[in-house]
This record gives sequence, C-alpha cells and structure tokens, in this order.
Amino acid sequence: MLGSIEKFGNLHIARRAGGDPVELVRSPDEVTFLAFDQRIERLVELHVLRSGGALDSAGKKSAFERARLASEIRGPTFMRILEVGEDDGLVYYTSSLNDGEFVEDYVARRGAVPPATVLSLVYQLLDDLLKARAYDRLIARMRLERVLVSTLEDTFLHLRVFDYGFSAREQARSPESGDRDLVLQVSRLLFLLLTGQAYAGQSPDSFSPLTSLPMSLRTTIRTSLTDPGNAPTSFERVRDDVREAFGALVSSIQARNTRKQLVVTPELQPRSQLQDLLLENVPIETILGRGFRVDGEGDARRYPFSIPAVNLKTADDVTVHLLPPARIIDKALYEAVPLQMWRFNPERHPNILRSLSVWESPDWTFLTEERNPGFPLSRLMAERISFNPGEILVLLRQVADGIAQAVDCGVPKVDLHPSNILLQVGKIGPTLLREHERLMQKRIDAWPPFLVKLRPHLTMRSLYEPLLVDRPSEKKQEEHLAEKDFRHRSFVALAAYLMTGDRQMGDEPQFGEAVPVPLATYVRECLKMARKRGTTPTPSEFLAKFDEQLNAPEGPDLATRLRGGDVALEDMESVGAVSDFDDEWSEPSAINEPDNYAYYGGRSGGGWIGMAMIAVAVVGLMGGAAFWYFGGRSDTDLMVTSDPVEMSDREAADSSADQGSADRTAVGSTQKSVVKADGDAKGRGVNQSNGVSGDLARPGARIAALDSTPDKNGTERSDTKGSAKAASKTAMNGKGVAVSEKDGQPPPKPSESPVPDPVIIRKAILPSPEEIEKLKEVPESNVTDDQGRAPSSSQQGADDKNLAKRD
Repeated sequence: MLGSIEKFGNLHIARRAGGDPVELVRSPDEVTFLAFDQRIERLVELHVLRSGGALDSAGKKSAFERARLASEIRGPTFMRILEVGEDDGLVYYTSSLNDGEFVEDYVARRGAVPPATVLSLVYQLLDDLLKARAYDRLIARMRLERVLVSTLEDTFLHLRVFDYGFSAREQARSPESGDRDLVLQVSRLLFLLLTGQAYAGQSPDSFSPLTSLPMSLRTTIRTSLTDPGNAPTSFERVRDDVREAFGALVSSIQARNTRKQLVVTPELQPRSQLQDLLLENVPIETILGRGFRVDGEGDARRYPFSIPAVNLKTADDVTVHLLPPARIIDKALYEAVPLQMWRFNPERHPNILRSLSVWESPDWTFLTEERNPGFPLSRLMAERISFNPGEILVLLRQVADGIAQAVDCGVPKVDLHPSNILLQVGKIGPTLLREHERLMQKRIDAWPPFLVKLRPHLTMRSLYEPLLVDRPSEKKQEEHLAEKDFRHRSFVALAAYLMTGDRQMGDEPQFGEAVPVPLATYVRECLKMARKRGTTPTPSEFLAKFDEQLNAPEGPDLATRLRGGDVALEDMESVGAVSDFDDEWSEPSAINEPDNYAYYGGRSGGGWIGMAMIAVAVVGLMGGAAFWYFGGRSDTDLMVTSDPVEMSDREAADSSADQGSADRTAVGSTQKSVVKADGDAKGRGVNQSNGVSGDLARPGARIAALDSTPDKNGTERSDTKGSAKAASKTAMNGKGVAVSEKDGQPPPKPSESPVPDPVIIRKAILPSPEEIEKLKEVPESNVTDDQGRAPSSSQQGADDKNLAKRD
C-alpha cells in the first residue's frame, strides 16, 4: 500500500531507477521514505508510525504530543522534527535528512574505537541529554543503543539519536527505576564502541579496554550488563563517571576540551549512507567521466556531494556539486542556478561566488563552481563554536554587501546557512592548510584582508540542510514582499546563530558572557520579530543598531556617578562613616559633653599624652594631605563645594549653602579658621561612630577647608598647628542660620543656587580647645610634631604668641 503512494500531502516520494520508492533504514517500528517537501523546498525523511498500522486513540494522542515536544529540540545530537500530521488514518512526521553510518556498521567495518574518542562521543551524548531534561517525557522512550555516527560540519565526529520511540506505548517511570533503562542502553553502547562487538553475555572483565577504565565507570558498566536490577538510576552519574574516566586517560590539557579527540581522520571517517543510497555504489570517477580528475579521494568521501576536482580541459581548480536527478526531485520544483545570473560582474559583485557550468545526465545534474583558497563559515564554526560580537560585526557587514549584490544580480533569495558562506583568505600553496589552521585560532577581526562570498546557486547540502529561519505561520505575501522579508529574517537568524553557535532549545537563545546585555536584548527582540512577516528590520538598520548596542555602556558612566544623579543618597552619606578606632575609645556616652564638640573621647585605660599624640598625628596627616592637594592655592580657592568646577568668583567661596534651610548647617570660611559645632545646636544628633554632627552629614553642607599660610617663597601652604591653636568659631543663631563671630551677621547669599544632590565630603575631626589647653601642659619632651620630632623653641614661642593674640 505505502509503496504505491507517490504524493503524501505536500510531500513528493523519491523513486529509484526501477520506480520503487526510496526507503531509508531507521527505526524498526517505522517505515521511512525519502521525500521532497514542496512547502519548504527541502529533502526530508517521511516517518510513518507502526509501519502503516493503525494506532488507538490513546497511542495516537501520545505520539502527537511527544512528536510536538521533539519539534522544539535543536542541536546536532537530536534528529530535528519538522512536521507532525495524520493522513488517511496514518500518523506520520517529517524530519530533516540525516546522513551518517549506523554505529553497528561503523564498528563492524573499522573495529574498536580508541577509548578517548569513545568517551568523548558518549560524554557529548549524555551532556546533550541532560540539557534536554525539560523534555523528560520524550527522553524516556529514546533508544540510545542504535545511533548514527555522523560528522559535525564535516570536521568532528558526533552521535545522533534518530529513534524517539513514538510507536512504543508511553509508560510513566517510577522514582525507584529513574533513568535505569537509559543507563543500560548507554552501558551497552560503551561496550560496543570499546570492544568492537555487541554485548552477548560476555564477562566485561575479560576485555582489556574495559579493565583499563577507572573503577567508578568500570563498576557501572559491569553492574549494568551483568546485574541490570542494581544498575544506577541516574545517567547524570554516568555522565560524571565518563568525564572522570576521560580525564584519567588523557593529559590535563587535552581533558579541558573533548572535541580535540573527535577531529575526523581517514580512519575515523564514517561512510555517507546517503551517498551510497543515491549513487548506488557507483565510483565517483565513473560519474565524473573524463572531464574532471578528483583532487583527493579522501575529500570525495568526506564531502559526499561536493567534490574538489580539476578541469582537465582548462586545468582550473573547481568544485563539482552533484544534484539529484528528476526521479528524486522533479526539475520543475527547484532551480539549480538563478536565471538572472548572467548579470553577474566580478568587479561589481565581489561577494558572490560564481557558478561556471551546469549539465544534466539521466541520473545526476552536475554543477561546477570556482574554487578559491579558503573554507566555509561552517568549518570555522565547528572549530570556534561561537564568535565574539566584534567578529560577528565584521562578518555581517560583508554578508549585507553580498545580499545587496545578489539582488543586483537578480537573485532575491540567498540561503545564508554557514555552509553556503565561504571565507576567501590565503594563497594557494603547500602551506595553505597550515595557514588556515592558524587563522582558525585567531579572532576574525585580527585576520589579514579576506573576502566573504555568498553562494547563490543550489547544492545537495542546500537541498537537505534546514533553513536557519523557520517559516512564518501567517498567510502568504506577494512574491517580491516575501522575498524581501526572507532576506531580513535570514540575516537576523544568521547573527543569532553566530552568537550562540547552536540552534538553541526553546524560544530564548542563551548568549555567552562576551555579549553585552543591551545587545543580547536587542537580538532577542529581533528574533521575535522574525517569527512574523514584515516586522524584521533591514540588514542596514540591524547593523547600525547592533553596532550601537555593542558599544553602549551597560551602566552610568563615571561622570554621571560623580554628579550624583544616579547614586543613592544613602550610599553617598555612608562614605567615610566607618572609623578604624571605634573599638579603641570609650563608650558612646563620652561624646555627649557640653558644647557638643565633635571629638574623640579619652582612651580607656590610657592618659592624655597618648590621646594628644594621636590627635597631633591626625591633624598633621590631614595638613599634609591638604598641602599635597591644595598646594599653591589661596584660602578662598580651597573652599569645597558640590560643584566639581572651581568657582570663578572668589567671594562666592565665603558664602554658605542652601539658603533658608533650617535643617542644614553652612560653615563660613575665614583665614586660619576651623569648624566647630556651637553649644546651642543641642538635640541635632551626633553620629556616634565617628563623632560627626548630624547636621554636617546632611546633603548640601559645604565644608570649610584647612587654613593655608604663605611660606618663604610667598606660596601658600597648609598650617595645621596654627589652625589648631588659633581657632575662630562659627555659631548658629536662633533661626538656624550660620553667623560669624567676627561681625555677628549671616554671610552673604551665594550668587548661584546650590546644585541639587551634591557630593558629600565629611567634616574633618579636630581636637577641641580644652584638649589644646591640655597639650600646653604636657612637657616639651613628651610632645612631638607631625614628623615625630620635638618642636623647637622658636616655633613654640610663635605658637604661644598666636594663642595669646586669640585670647
């Protein structure tokens, strides 16, 4: 019945030369055909459940639900489900075309696989299964014993799961059994790859590849094969055992990257099942005839439908692409080379890869294209996995140019899959391969000049690789609008693919740490737009915004933070509120003495001499800092305000801040003055952690700077001793306005209003007059200056004169 079907919905069944349908060997519970999906213009696999048998309502519902779950999974480990449906009572689904060799055939042909390669392959398989843990209902019925050995971007080995068990009845797993069934399958897979034969009841301890494994993994395999009831119930544990065994077998440098063990070599190269099926085991040389010579037999097997060759007539290096005959795909359903390619001009269109000739035979269509030094972008992606945003911007600019050139050539739709984007770099010669390997380890924006070329014509890979961008579900547009929208959506999808390096599971791609947050947000928004028609930005708009978001700061810059606009006020007030001497002074009640002086209390258990020495050292240190920072300025220049720019008017430096505010204290600045809180300011609160008045900790308070006196050269310097011994007070009147003792009048109003939310600078903590009187009573032998030396008699006399003048 199924063999007589020629069309299955929008699917055209491929035929052999004798007229029989092309059947693919996949799951034993399914019948699978090679077909061409006219809707998406791709070769696909058509899977019919139960080999065409009927399913009951419960089984049909379960199969539909699990197949829809499987359609959300992306990644090379899993077969991609494209469509699920029912036709004439038959439940079917379509998937992307899978190529490779079954693991049983692979081992039977070449024998056991090196242990490091086996552990790397199985580790990747288990790691991808754990990432898809959200689809636990789907994973429970997967079959891991029979997988495909395929290649990732024709470079790295990979295991692919193709049997999801949709035909089997779904069973709920008990907590006791857990993942035991999957662990048993993984153990049999490890036994097959390591020993080169399937498990048939042999003793695992009789095989040297198994006995050389670390104890944890060896025990897991032995228990799973000989005593399945006691096998581990979590394949996460098996994954960790495989990782540990891999680290024990290889060096520490290699253990950091399992992919190094998976590089394809002629010995590890799997056969192309699709090539054998379509070529029907006819040698490549026979197909090409006498016009071309294959340039390397190994490459012909590595790239099954893209063969590097030499044109014997012109001696040119070309690439021969084999396209399927009409019995596989009707010629009316696809176009190998766009009709308008005659408008191609190498000088005007440098980013377009040129096709040279096309001819047809009864079985195959041959297409030749120019072969330049370089490699496809997919090869670089396999090596790098993902790229930095700066590298992606370099690539996308040339891709955008190539899209515009393709439209000029009459090719409105170009498949932007990385396998169709070639990077032309280097020069043909004996060192070309070595140069390419070196470039693959460097950043793209550090490469020498290179050229990005887009392939506008079809290849066999273009006919079965799924598109980067999914087809929108809305109704069709006009042809020219649909082609324009396809270019925009494909460009955004390519950018996201290069940033993530994988077709992520779910709708939210996960970007690396090198991608700035604004850029990742913008790309996610564009991906959501790409699911609808007519909403995606053009390539030029996307690139402009991409560049803008790439260089945009992720937070407020330094200037904004210094202005205080984006800084919390409480965070600013807390600066400097912690003292290193909190635990060394007396209890907090000591600061509540008359006049509310802001000073440190006496040291518990210590005398005035120690306190005096520390006070003098603190004042000296502050004086040195003021001299270093404010050296060479006058006392009016040393006024600190909330404005970061120095005030041009020196008279404004003597004004107070925040006029008319009863809650803020403005301290006037005069020559040789220090700040002291007046005794009438009781009840305003004192910060007990550092002895600073609560008024001074409020925003807007301007702090008077240290005094400065001229030195011998006429320049001004900070005089901390003079400030300490000759202090003039600034008191508060009854209305809360600062007045000077000199004239008893409030200072003049500032010429400019204060800047809101100023930067707060803490008040300097200086000794009180009573402490200074105590210092005079200390013998000269016990008093030292700020440099640890006893003061001279001349200096002491000058200080006494200043003190007498003040009194």
